[in-house]
Amino acid sequence: MEQHNQTLYAVYGALVHDLGKILYRAGESGSHSESGYKKLKAVWNQPDILDCIRYHHADALKSASLSKQSPAYVVYIADNIASATDRREKENVEEGGQPFKKHLPLSSIFNLMHENPKDFEIPLEPLSNNYARPIPSGEYALTQQDYQNVANCLLQALRGIPPEPQWMNTTLSVLETWTSSIPSSTNTREYADVSLYDHQKITAATAACISEYLLEHAVSDYQQVLVKQGKKFWDEKAFLLYSADVSGIQNFIYTVSTDNALRSMRSRSFFLEFLMEHYIDEVLDGCGLSRANLLYSGGGHCYMLLPNTQKTKLCLAQQSAHINRWLREQFGIRLFLADGMTPCSANELTNQPQKDAPYKEIFRRVSQQISYCKMHRYSAAELMELNRGTVRKDGRECKICGAVEQLNGEKCHWCNLFEQISRDIQDKRKTVFVVSETPYTQLHIELPHGDSCAYLSILETDDAQQLLQQTDDVLRVYTKNAQSLLSVGAHYASQLFVGEYHDSNRINELAEKSTGISRIAVCRMDVDDLGKAFISGFERPHAAAAEDQYKYVTISRTASFSRQMSRFFKYYINSILARVTKDALAVTIVYSGGDDVFLVGAWDHILEAAMRIQEDFQTYTCHTLHLSAGILLKNAKYPIRRSASEAAELEAFAKSHDGKNAVTIFEASAQQTYPWQIFQDKVINEKKNLLERFFANQEDAERGKAFLYRLLDLLRNSEQRINLARFAYLLARLEPKKNNPSYAMYAEFSKQMYQWYRNPTDRQQLITAIYIYVYQTRMKGDTDRA
Repeated sequence: MEQHNQTLYAVYGALVHDLGKILYRAGESGSHSESGYKKLKAVWNQPDILDCIRYHHADALKSASLSKQSPAYVVYIADNIASATDRREKENVEEGGQPFKKHLPLSSIFNLMHENPKDFEIPLEPLSNNYARPIPSGEYALTQQDYQNVANCLLQALRGIPPEPQWMNTTLSVLETWTSSIPSSTNTREYADVSLYDHQKITAATAACISEYLLEHAVSDYQQVLVKQGKKFWDEKAFLLYSADVSGIQNFIYTVSTDNALRSMRSRSFFLEFLMEHYIDEVLDGCGLSRANLLYSGGGHCYMLLPNTQKTKLCLAQQSAHINRWLREQFGIRLFLADGMTPCSANELTNQPQKDAPYKEIFRRVSQQISYCKMHRYSAAELMELNRGTVRKDGRECKICGAVEQLNGEKCHWCNLFEQISRDIQDKRKTVFVVSETPYTQLHIELPHGDSCAYLSILETDDAQQLLQQTDDVLRVYTKNAQSLLSVGAHYASQLFVGEYHDSNRINELAEKSTGISRIAVCRMDVDDLGKAFISGFERPHAAAAEDQYKYVTISRTASFSRQMSRFFKYYINSILARVTKDALAVTIVYSGGDDVFLVGAWDHILEAAMRIQEDFQTYTCHTLHLSAGILLKNAKYPIRRSASEAAELEAFAKSHDGKNAVTIFEASAQQTYPWQIFQDKVINEKKNLLERFFANQEDAERGKAFLYRLLDLLRNSEQRINLARFAYLLARLEPKKNNPSYAMYAEFSKQMYQWYRNPTDRQQLITAIYIYVYQTRMKGDTDRA
């Protein structure tokens, strides 16, 4: 077998080695290996791939007659490595009973995070723009018919995909669509929180690494090395954990003027996200691998599991050098890609021995390398090059980024491009991103490609299909937000998820859609302690035995957790904001990815959007993770980059709150910081709603406003004793006659207001509620008083 095909067939075999489990659960008789073999034979009649399916278990492998370099041996050990990371038995499992439950639902990956005491399950559904909401354990039942439907759809999709290198990423996406909500194991003695998709993907990544490692070391007898001496191989450093991180993201995105600011910021954030995806694929292509080897990407960061070979190390050095040279040429020192890698063994990847926590140590070593790389960005030659400078004597300074070159108007090429291409990024008809050696649209984004350049063109599906039939210089194709992937053919790379929800790209238009006073709000929110969750979220610090502390810290869970987080912020956020109650939210996503969100919109719509995202995120993560946010109100003419910076200060203040999980609104102070539940229940539902109900019955609206402004003064200066008497007098002036129908409402209102005034916590909540109510009822042209 040719070396190229050896790894190819091992990866394809690994990707589908357990599909027989779906057939078995759909009612097929016999073992899942045999069921998968028989069905896939009618789809991919390739003997080496079929051997991987049929013989990936030890008993079957013993009686098989295979060549000594059969990829089935690679898939066998790769499956064992992946399974060793997935299948960790539950504590205090009951003895007796059936160990397997054929239609056991998938448990949420968040069930084990932070020793969550709750237990949720995920309904079996293909991926869509609406996420499958976790359901309390025992309330959901899978059926044989559910599996039959999945089996039919999956096999039909695979029939259109030949098992060739250029179709591997398409295969991966098809599997993700149909198997992400199916448990890999239905053993009731184990946690069923690893999906069949994640298990097969990790198996494929492991198989690719092992195959490439064996090929470089000229191993000729796989049976001897991987089966007969398999325990020895588990200690070999056959793998590389690789990570890359882009520095300078925040300053790059928010370096904008007020002109077309939202368009520019959106395009800048998209560019950085796409640049990372492009870099990932440049690395994977150079290593001869697929996206199965990508563990995580988001927020300008990525992790990959790669083979520990000289070919891989050379590719990584070249690609890192290429992209950083290109970044220096285009953006000076504003952007930099830092990377790091560490060799590791199968035992380390499976966290053996558990008491030593070698899996966690792998990530620590990579993190140290990235930190070192960031502190030593440039070589001596590169520093000399930067110091010589490239300032053109005939150039002018771009009014946005400060670059000195021949400008188009007052802006440089990149700043003009970022403003103009935003429409294409947001256009729901343009769902295909084509990377090619020739630009195919007038508006296109230049990308590094070796020592030359590639170009990103954003097209509608029909135009992309026509282009692919007419040219052969296309490098790869991406689709946006779960659009059809088979229609774009063999160059397919991946689905890209883009937070594209928007109402308007003009800040003044967003402000005019607000209720009451014409203001925008800027909201910045991100996940609390995500780094801690990523590294140690599955640890059990209270376990009695040291080895049990790291029992559930596995690569499959890390990959699944990372994928779920990225999908929420890059994709599901669109449907969350689009959920219509009355009118569509006048909100625009500027940035959403990885673990954080940046929104701009009508001020009251932003409040609603933030509460929706927080509530859905809590549900999505089974209440194991939470968000903190800063929400700032400003005039539409206020510079957006200053709003972004000030909103970040509010967000940081929310994160300083005890326990985090809070929102800071209006100003960076403890008085304006609330846990989300308190903000929702006490500020909005209790106090603001009472204000709305009371003043809805007041005929004199202006008198009501004057009362509230006077009330605010007294609440703010409550330390003056006389103000309590003034407060009571103010309430008394509103008292109607007792035979007035509105008296009961007044009695409730005055009683509550008096009680809240006397309690410092309630008093501050009331101040915030009054702010919101006043803004909500002010006329568009009113000036600020509150």
